[in-house]
Amino acid sequence: MFSLRTKLSMLRAILTKDSPFYIQYYINSRCNLICKQCNIVESNSDVEEADLDDVARIADNLVRIGAGVVLLTGGEPFLRKDLPEIVQSFVSRGLNVRLQTAGMKVATPEMLKRCVEAGARDINVSLDSLVPTKQDYINGVSGSWEGAIRTIANISQIFPKTGGICSFGCVLSRYNFLEIPGILEFATRIGWHLSLVPVHITSQSNPMGFRSYDRSFNFTQADMPGVEAIFARLEQMRVKGHSLFDSTTFLKSSLQFIKTGRPTWRKNDVCDSPNLYFAIRPNGDFAVCCDYHLEGKPASLCDPDFPGIFRSREFRERVGRTTRACQGCHYGSYPEMTISVRDWSAMADRIKLNFRAERGGIRPFEYDELIKVMDEIRSRQPEVYDVRAQADRFDNQMVIQWEDPQIRRDLMKADTLRRREEGRVRHHAHTVEDGHGT
Repeated sequence: MFSLRTKLSMLRAILTKDSPFYIQYYINSRCNLICKQCNIVESNSDVEEADLDDVARIADNLVRIGAGVVLLTGGEPFLRKDLPEIVQSFVSRGLNVRLQTAGMKVATPEMLKRCVEAGARDINVSLDSLVPTKQDYINGVSGSWEGAIRTIANISQIFPKTGGICSFGCVLSRYNFLEIPGILEFATRIGWHLSLVPVHITSQSNPMGFRSYDRSFNFTQADMPGVEAIFARLEQMRVKGHSLFDSTTFLKSSLQFIKTGRPTWRKNDVCDSPNLYFAIRPNGDFAVCCDYHLEGKPASLCDPDFPGIFRSREFRERVGRTTRACQGCHYGSYPEMTISVRDWSAMADRIKLNFRAERGGIRPFEYDELIKVMDEIRSRQPEVYDVRAQADRFDNQMVIQWEDPQIRRDLMKADTLRRREEGRVRHHAHTVEDGHGT
């Protein structure tokens, strides 16, 4: 499943705790969704996108510093028409590529096929609910749920059936926590995995790159018994063979993060950036993570001298000033990478997961077949999925409002105005359509 280069990168990480084997590369800052719990598009939209020549330089430098896995994310990565060429640029150098998408129209069968031909094997599709209108409300765009499900169906028919991992990326929030066991069952029944990320919300007084300010997603104290019950049930489902991507250690730290805002996965309460992972902005600039850019003068992975800069004491100290001051996050990738390197039980879980993927994974489904699976899951839990029957629930009240076209338009206008007032503006920076600036 992994290339020799990636395996060696992971081995170095385990032995030295200083091999950046996992990289998140935000290849663009364009998105056709306006997700309420995300701010990454706005925070990156002031920079240009790297062209294919720059991408090749980035790939070369990642090889030189010992990287292994590159997550291509955005924005919406599939809005770049040269995405298959970007995939090929990394794969041809022995790096493993993981794709991410919301699946809204642009992840077409043709683009998926071209990415597979270029060497893509792993992909993550955002899925926060089995209730169409609820996901549309969270994403801020009608039709986004249907787009995601159609993309899941296309992936199930196009991507290799073994040797890769297809998963749902699910943001766990007050809106959907009751649904998580059902989403896990859906993933398992179609040969996918579920990867959870607790919602991250901040305030205008403490802006961070990824986090939005919509506090309605935050859990209340009254929610905590139900949240704890869901986490206990997830662990039971894992034992029974359900396809949960996250390790037990990750789940325990997630629950602690939800309760206190502080995770338990970090060593000495400091994260492992840049030793085990870091992020790259659309223009190729190094970023400590999705929340924090590098203090002072940017360091670019397009720079031929980047490997020397990366290994310098001065650079590590610049990064350290951010990581030591950070309160901590619980995004899916960074915690799981640290946990896998520092926790042997989690490493064993990861090895088992990849072994299963080698032996057999996704199965082909048509769109209508996926709908039938979800209908059956929803029918067994009307107390969770019947929006009208449970209209007094907070999340269902918002969904019912969103169903009304006029109210939906008013909500979207209010959301746009609020974002402007908060300084969260999409600048529509320079874009790259086919490998050349436009």
